[in-house]
Amino acid sequence: MQVLLRQVKLETKLLFRDKGALFWTLAFPVFMVVLFGLIYQEQGETWDGMAPINYILPGIIVMAVMTTCVITTTTGFVEEREKGIYRRLSVTPLKRQTLIGGQIVNRYLVVLLQTVILIAIGIAFLGATIGGNYLLFWAVLTIGVLSFLSLGFAIAGFVKSAKGALPLSMALFFILLFLGGVFFPLEVMPEFLHPFSRALPSTNLNDALRMVAIEEEGIGAVWQELAILGGWLVVCSALAIKFFKWE
Repeated sequence: MQVLLRQVKLETKLLFRDKGALFWTLAFPVFMVVLFGLIYQEQGETWDGMAPINYILPGIIVMAVMTTCVITTTTGFVEEREKGIYRRLSVTPLKRQTLIGGQIVNRYLVVLLQTVILIAIGIAFLGATIGGNYLLFWAVLTIGVLSFLSLGFAIAGFVKSAKGALPLSMALFFILLFLGGVFFPLEVMPEFLHPFSRALPSTNLNDALRMVAIEEEGIGAVWQELAILGGWLVVCSALAIKFFKWE
């Protein structure tokens, strides 16, 4: 456990030294929630009778999750693997599961920090109203984080070079972002895209967070979304394990 904690501390130090990663994980989501919050602040109601910030805020949280768990995880792991860092670490006493565990815990803590910051800004400055069961909200967020982390590691297994990791992860990020109902409801999209969008992890995490935090629904209302996220977690974890490469 102490070795894992040291690894988490190391991963955290590396994150805060990387100005680019720090911008995308912390500054960019804050910029987006403030931008969209101000744009729609003058509107009275938006889709489904919600205040605009209440509709947008869960989606921005999902965007932050994807930035940390898909883009940062994929590009960071592939780049370090290409530099031979993991090959050199393989001859040290550090166990490989501890290395991966440190990255997972680090990304999870970053997402929690992102979420707290976004909610605080939404409530304090943009008039968001967050309610519902906080424990259920945390559980939904945790399942979502693990699902996207498994997706990030699965992509890292398929990508051979750091040069190809960023465009591939960014392309997937934007597909999940714009087809996941983050900035607008699925009803405004072409009908033939609805089945595809309903199966995406971004759509289901977005819907589940909104139902719990904004509509104050219980687990009975979000079990289908959690089941789909769980399916993504199982499948992507299996792919990540099968195609995982240290060098």
